[in-house]
Amino acid sequence: MSDAISKVTSAIIIAIVVIAIVGGVVYWYYSSQKPAQSTIKIGLFISNLGNPYFAMLENGSMVAVNELKSKGVNIDLVVYDAKDDPTQQTNQIETAVGQSFSAFIVNPTDIQAIQPALSDAKTHGIPVVTTDRDVSDKTLRFLFVGTDNVKGAEDAAKALIQALNQSGKPQPWNVVILNGIPGTTAAIQRQQGFHNVLDPLVQQGVVKIVAEEVADFRRDEALNKMEAILASKKVDAVIAANDEMALGAIQAIKGAGLKPGSDIIVVGYDAIPDAVAAIKAGEMYATIAQSPFLQGYWAVYAVYYKLTKDWTPPSDWIKTPTVVVTISNADTFSSETATPQPLPGAPS
Repeated sequence: MSDAISKVTSAIIIAIVVIAIVGGVVYWYYSSQKPAQSTIKIGLFISNLGNPYFAMLENGSMVAVNELKSKGVNIDLVVYDAKDDPTQQTNQIETAVGQSFSAFIVNPTDIQAIQPALSDAKTHGIPVVTTDRDVSDKTLRFLFVGTDNVKGAEDAAKALIQALNQSGKPQPWNVVILNGIPGTTAAIQRQQGFHNVLDPLVQQGVVKIVAEEVADFRRDEALNKMEAILASKKVDAVIAANDEMALGAIQAIKGAGLKPGSDIIVVGYDAIPDAVAAIKAGEMYATIAQSPFLQGYWAVYAVYYKLTKDWTPPSDWIKTPTVVVTISNADTFSSETATPQPLPGAPS
């Protein structure tokens, strides 16, 4: 009887040992595995995808996302188009706040209108990067990625004056200014940059601003405004706060039986493909190449590092490069603005 009990006891002990060993192996295996990576879900809110400039910004964002995916990062990008409507963009952001987004990249339609929605995002712990255009309240985003638009506009105005000097046209030079959407940082800052250069020349009697109109960054609006101006005023040059408006002005100049590039000098801003083609054709003297590709590309990496490494940027504004584009560099400038480059100040 005692032998039987002993055998049973031994069997139980052996079973317990086996169970412990198997359990230990199972525990070791599962504990050694990396936990499933949660998805990084980024909302990209663009003011108007119908504008080729912002299509390039979206492209830069997608290139960054695909690079991260190729490195094994579980990341998704959802793109929203506000079609230049501040109310629509506000609604898009407010709706997205409740949809498990990890971060927002916002190209604002207005410097102030979307701030309540961004405040809601901040309350819910969603980090925000603004790009190309900023918001008034800088505490609503941890970073702005974009151009120094005042400097870019100053460079555009200097290029305009250079062209007028080369043209031999008599002074005072009659200049038209076409401004962008009121309330956007890009429009406000570019207008400031234009005037920083032109106003002293106006005071000296070198330049006369014969018209200054708002054309909302739109080609059709600029066409209509320029047609009306050309019907009543002599114009030597046009400077526009984006290329879409500059191209609309060129249409109006042609429609008036004048030759853009010689009769009237045109300078734009953004270096979209149509504008570069106009420069090569001699119809536009210059444009300012920003880096919409890098704005989108760096913005994605900025939120990735913020979410994965709690990264704090060296400054709350990372400036993307600008280049004055003329016939001399129309074929080469994109290497400086439209190819991936490391995010300045990124963690190692």
